Amino acid sequence: RLPGRRKEIFIKSRFEGLSIKEIAEELKISHKTVENQLTDALKFIRANLKSESMPVLLFLSLLMS
Repeated sequence: RLPGRRKEIFIKSRFEGLSIKEIAEELKISHKTVENQLTDALKFIRANLKSESMPVLLFLSLLMS
């Protein structure tokens, strides 16, 4: 449910293992924009953990494996 660009940045960071600098260069956006988008994505995930704990916990467990 993340907005498209935020989701893309989150996936590149967490699933593809790219650094903030690498993401910024690849997407041709500033380092600070990548940081802000990742921060907002994590805030969204944390906020939704409270209301949808089981599906999100399953998602996060898949992330860690």
